Amino acid sequence: MCYFPRLMTQAMISVSALRAPSRELIEDLKPVAVKNRSSLGIVELTLDHGQSVKAVGIVYGVEHSISGDDYRATLFLDQYNQRIKIMDYEASDIEQLILKVRYLAEANSFDKIICMARRRDWQTFLRYGYVLEAVLKYYIDGEDAFVVSKFRSQERLTSHNLMEEILMIEKVMEHRWDSFAVRPLPSGYEVRLAKRDDIAELLDLYASIFETYPSPLIHASYLETVFQKETLFAVCTREGEIVSAASAEVHPQVHAAELTDCATKKSARGLGLMSHILSLLEAEISQKGYICAYTMARSRSYGMNNVFYRLGYEFMGRLINNCDIYGDYEDMNIWVRDLRNGPRNSVRSPPVESELPA
Repeated sequence: MCYFPRLMTQAMISVSALRAPSRELIEDLKPVAVKNRSSLGIVELTLDHGQSVKAVGIVYGVEHSISGDDYRATLFLDQYNQRIKIMDYEASDIEQLILKVRYLAEANSFDKIICMARRRDWQTFLRYGYVLEAVLKYYIDGEDAFVVSKFRSQERLTSHNLMEEILMIEKVMEHRWDSFAVRPLPSGYEVRLAKRDDIAELLDLYASIFETYPSPLIHASYLETVFQKETLFAVCTREGEIVSAASAEVHPQVHAAELTDCATKKSARGLGLMSHILSLLEAEISQKGYICAYTMARSRSYGMNNVFYRLGYEFMGRLINNCDIYGDYEDMNIWVRDLRNGPRNSVRSPPVESELPA
């Protein structure tokens, strides 16, 4: 999930404008509340018939494995976003898996189920009331995955911003992406991979921007655990201070990575910094053999969608009321890029040791 609320409408910027920028920024679409936020203090989740778990404290969700005679799957029981994510599965009887997950959604009062289904399975999901929301091209070792979702409440199904979001995407894609000139990094700014010493400053950056966030990003213990192992961070600095950041959350089992956690301080927006950060992350994961780069960009944000379009990503669908970000459930646009085609930009930075899995 990327947050970058506003960006210049100009396609190019002169050197003189970089020295004294005059930035015309487009505001985000205003949110419309869908449902109340879930409780995180004491969480009790049903894991199976007669089996539950109670967690005390800030609990975003629980990763849970299920299996039967003809299926196995890893689920994320997402308390924060009131949904179940089927993270990975194998099934000779896909119907039994679907029914099991439906039971867990009902038992936990979750009103959305989402799955990256394989080509051979996705139409079976439709027969059980799922809808095709997007296509994640190249996601499974270069093969397409089909993002199918099941809605279990009228509130979760209904997007009040949908038509405005459709018109915004049309505006973003008015021009061919390859007609845009690559803006140079402004003088005094540097893009590099994040170091462990940057964690405290990253936490300050994210906490200053996000009122709420659909993952524990603003908690130090979480960031320290995933840093450079499950998630690779890159930053842009100005006079040594981090002013913008993003990450690549990697899925080595399918050679795909989600570009996410995009944030820029208000004083540095509109300068094209995020394009350089994302290009650096692309280059890093591409060197490790990753094939698919994708993002779930806030559908209300012209700026963030514009960034990915200009980097050559393909718009492949929209996930309705997908996650609670910035205080309300939001629709997320899917953008996808085949890294085998090479990076859109070439960004060099000093090497930083990375534990990113190949």
